Amino acid sequence: MKMRLLLLFGCLLLISRFSAAAQETIPDPVPLVDEGEYDIVNVLLIGGDSADDRYVGRTDVIIVVSVNRTAGTVSLLSIPRDLYVYIPGDRVYRVNTAYPHGEAVAADGGGAGLLAATIEYNLGIHIDYYAYVDFGAFRQIIDDLGGFEISVDCALSDWRLIDPSLDPTLEESWEQFTLPIGVHQMDGDLALWFARSRRTTSDFDRGRRQQVILRALWGRIRSLDLLAQITEVWSQVIETVETDISLEDVLNLAPVAAAINTDHIASYTFRPNIEVTFYTSPEGSSVLMPQTVAIQSLIHRVMQPVTQHQLVQEGARVDVLNGSGVSDLSRVAVERLAWEGFVPRISAETAGFQEHTTVYDYTGSTKGSSLSTLLAALRVDPANVISEPTADREVDFRIILGGDYNSCTYSEMPNLELSD
Repeated sequence: MKMRLLLLFGCLLLISRFSAAAQETIPDPVPLVDEGEYDIVNVLLIGGDSADDRYVGRTDVIIVVSVNRTAGTVSLLSIPRDLYVYIPGDRVYRVNTAYPHGEAVAADGGGAGLLAATIEYNLGIHIDYYAYVDFGAFRQIIDDLGGFEISVDCALSDWRLIDPSLDPTLEESWEQFTLPIGVHQMDGDLALWFARSRRTTSDFDRGRRQQVILRALWGRIRSLDLLAQITEVWSQVIETVETDISLEDVLNLAPVAAAINTDHIASYTFRPNIEVTFYTSPEGSSVLMPQTVAIQSLIHRVMQPVTQHQLVQEGARVDVLNGSGVSDLSRVAVERLAWEGFVPRISAETAGFQEHTTVYDYTGSTKGSSLSTLLAALRVDPANVISEPTADREVDFRIILGGDYNSCTYSEMPNLELSD
């Protein structure tokens, strides 16, 4: 009798959840973002969570790459996989289910087409092209390029396969692995782990790390001068990447792409309790509820060319010296500042150990916005700013990293990257 009552209760609970799901209000479509006078191409990058061709997985990676062909700049926007959105023709659910659903029902354009339609309906971004890779293709692409170096600013710990060839279903195939702060050479397997891990972080940080990999990948492509060889290597590309971009389209974008440096790339992510809030769906799932007004404000910034943002206009020259006593921290700090829109450099000078990180401001009051962003990005106490206005200065700011420098600042940082 007790078992029957438990089964009845379970059935009623399921019915109530499905009933609530059916009553979920479908939001109105978001108007398309106004791109103004700019010629913008939006490319949707999709990473599937499967390495098995027989299985269509959900999408762990959803990044919109907005190429401003007028200004010659790029913006990256990571969309969290748990974003709770209306999937056209289906229901309100997680955005990462749009791709497999589109494949299952043979939607117009397949999974990529439905995911693009979902993004347009809920975010107002029209997608022009897409590129999809699964786990295996991701690893292969990076290994074929010879890997790349990545600056890690926050130590990352998670379970990792001891060897990629081991059976992932066996417990003994796994080990606890920590990637410490510093500069690391990454092959495809380590880069995939770095991009997917979230045991000790969050989806928000995972989106940021995926953009770190994308930036490193772009740097590697440029260093190998692959854009000049695109006609020769295109057949290899389409063997590993599913895309609707034609070779002709790529050739049209190549001149803009070739001129894009890291200071012409802006990075954006959704932020908890600003663009999204935590919510339990009628089905009982933990999801992220979009905050439409805040998202529209963010996307407006995404569509603006990097060159119009104040930090870029100020063009502050920044030198970084390492007085922390820990090797590689100067490079970690330099790449952290590059994320905010600076073009910093590691100073050729040396610095002895000092306890506190110090910022020397040689500008007086002419670079105020740059100074505040420097302090926030590196978490420097304003009391450790030394003002020494110099008219014939070679740099605007000199940063000497101290023993108290903590490079892991993203958990407390707002979207400072090139903000208006």
